[in-house]
Amino acid sequence: MTPSLDHIQIAIPEGAEQTCRTFWGDIIGLTEIEKPEALKKRGGCWFDLSGSELHLGVETPFSPAKKAHPGFRVTEIKTLAERLTTNGHMVIWDDAIKDRQRFFTADPFGNRLEFLE
Repeated sequence: MTPSLDHIQIAIPEGAEQTCRTFWGDIIGLTEIEKPEALKKRGGCWFDLSGSELHLGVETPFSPAKKAHPGFRVTEIKTLAERLTTNGHMVIWDDAIKDRQRFFTADPFGNRLEFLE
């Protein structure tokens, strides 16, 4: 048995679904997928992640993840960094890993995110 990634979940505050759609859909460029009917009443939203899924789940009380974070592999990382900056999100470049371009940012709720190319 070899595990593989099915999904990751990031916590969001209650009522933040539209903000998530703007950030993850419009800015990052992910496609929203429909949640199973039995889970819709819990709130949140899901996005396709190239064979895996990103689940944004409501957590009450909400507390953003400041250290723990997902790392997203992307292409055209500089274009993504520009889109984030243009939309008011801080981008912090990091060169600690040789042969990888990467930066850290936060979602609109303060959850730490890493993007790598």
